[in-house]
Amino acid sequence: MALVTLVSLTMGCILIKSRLPKKKATRKNILPDFRILWEPQFALTTLGVFFIEWGLFIPITYISAYALAHGMSEKFSYQVLAILNVGSCFGRWIPGFTADYMGRFNTMIVTVAICFLSCACLWLPAGHSVAMLVVYALIFGFGSGSNISLTPVCIGQCCKTENYGRYYATSYTVVSLGTLTGTPIAGSILTSNGGNYWGLITFTTICYFAGLVCFIAAKAVRHGRNLWVIY
Repeated sequence: MALVTLVSLTMGCILIKSRLPKKKATRKNILPDFRILWEPQFALTTLGVFFIEWGLFIPITYISAYALAHGMSEKFSYQVLAILNVGSCFGRWIPGFTADYMGRFNTMIVTVAICFLSCACLWLPAGHSVAMLVVYALIFGFGSGSNISLTPVCIGQCCKTENYGRYYATSYTVVSLGTLTGTPIAGSILTSNGGNYWGLITFTTICYFAGLVCFIAAKAVRHGRNLWVIY
């Protein structure tokens, strides 16, 4: 896996080409600047991405252990993670395609809603049901695919292209705290509940609900109550 990653990223670095003329890197345009968090839309978008990443890696980390804990076979418990990744594969490119027509924020709102509803309505009551867990893995995998691919694009809509590096760096400096702490917090919740997964799943569901609210609010800051505008 490490070799596949190394080769793939090396080829990407060699073949990538900037669309815009090269610009001299300065502290102002590439380093985080927390003063821009005073911009309401950017702050809400960053907070939304934070909550999404806070919950994103919990199902990915714990779904196999969840399957084992509910009496499913060891073979299936590892297969269910692969099933989730199949959904995620389609969730990476289909929302990216539709975002050009529906709008980036609109697509993000829909996919985050899918993640929220799948956790609340499928994973939480799944219990010992293999079929329900498979359906959850596919649907959540699809919805969560855009959590990685579309969030940088949404950040890009909060600023001019020439300022993107500064906005991206600032946003993900904040978001990284959620990425690092989400899984350990979920583990602590699992331990405190004596191995019962309802608390962990509830935490994940709350994270996605909070992220959904933030993205809706970020869109509302720009377009008010016009919910159907393409953005």
